[in-house]
Amino acid sequence: MGRLFAVDPGLVAATMADSARRAAASGGVGVAPAAVLAALPVRLQNQFLLDNGVSGSLWRRFRLLLGPSSGLATTQALRADLRTAEDEPRNAAATNGSGAFLVAPRVALQGMIDELFESEQFIERFMRDADCSEIVATSPFIGQASPTETHEADVRSVQICFGLDKGGVLSSTKAVLSCANQQHPCSRGNTILFGVFPAAKDDHAALSAMADVYVPDLDALRTGGLEVAGERRAVLLILKGDYQFTTTWCGHLGASSKMPCQRCTAMRRLTKTNGKLVATYGNMQASSRAWGLPRTVNHFKRMAAAYAEGGNDTLTTPLQLEDHLSIENRSLLIIDPLHIAPMPLHWTLGISVYLLRLGIEAVFFWRGKAAAATYAQNLADTLRHSVGVSPTPYFNGAFEGRQ
Repeated sequence: MGRLFAVDPGLVAATMADSARRAAASGGVGVAPAAVLAALPVRLQNQFLLDNGVSGSLWRRFRLLLGPSSGLATTQALRADLRTAEDEPRNAAATNGSGAFLVAPRVALQGMIDELFESEQFIERFMRDADCSEIVATSPFIGQASPTETHEADVRSVQICFGLDKGGVLSSTKAVLSCANQQHPCSRGNTILFGVFPAAKDDHAALSAMADVYVPDLDALRTGGLEVAGERRAVLLILKGDYQFTTTWCGHLGASSKMPCQRCTAMRRLTKTNGKLVATYGNMQASSRAWGLPRTVNHFKRMAAAYAEGGNDTLTTPLQLEDHLSIENRSLLIIDPLHIAPMPLHWTLGISVYLLRLGIEAVFFWRGKAAAATYAQNLADTLRHSVGVSPTPYFNGAFEGRQ
């Protein structure tokens, strides 16, 4: 195998040994398929290649290793299937000169939902009441006049996620759609690439150009709904992404504002001059006693109307903090603040280490140094052996200390 794939045989052996170790640690066994793979559709084989970055030459070598009876498609069959997929309406794309995007995102989402239902992977998800109990949906969806209206909790719905992410060697902003009514909705294989725009920044001006493309389709989804097994359902749109994107998209000034929380009005901190505001809107530094007032979709609507021609700094008489609550730009998409959720990756990226350290410090504060040391050792063992995190020295081991 090492000669066939031009890799170090020791690396192959180590990989197989690690897989066996993980299987033994979990109480399971390592299994290698021996049956013919002819039942695996060519489309799924193509998706596997694209998701894992497998080249055509590597695929040919792997097919040669397993033999013609393996059922793996030839590269010619894979290319023909790709051409067929490009011609499907759900994959049709267009460009406006600055970016590329799907022509019919509704068709793409409808196709995803149909496939989930046919493969029995569609998962019903219900709204919850104040006691976190599920509200069984029994009422039909008959459409709604405005995308900013909120349907009743007992109306049958499907949860659609929309988010943007900026990155890449050539900086670009990618818009992604997914259906939350499935396992792992944020994994790459379960998402739809809505569009790609080159962007060096993700400020309000840059996102406004993208919103001109994306928002009309998103609003059409909210007013018209989608079908599940022939039944029309309401679309509950969930905005996801990192904090900078979700705040900018909603016209919020972000972490540097006086009310940095996107869900409530808690002030950033108490100063010598804002005592009355803190008494009214809450103090973020008070932790569980911050009691900020919840933001509402009606306030987003009022701010969108006030900033129709420009942000707060362009108004003849700018609004005061008590009026705008740190919403100082036009909301690009009016959405209920309760329907804004961060991506799991971005939610933990860059803060997980600090949360772990905070947990150790909490044990040290309440139980002392010995208990904190035991907790830290148990935590390290769990991360290493149960989660599978490999220790890596910072700066190639050149520095030691707190890092």
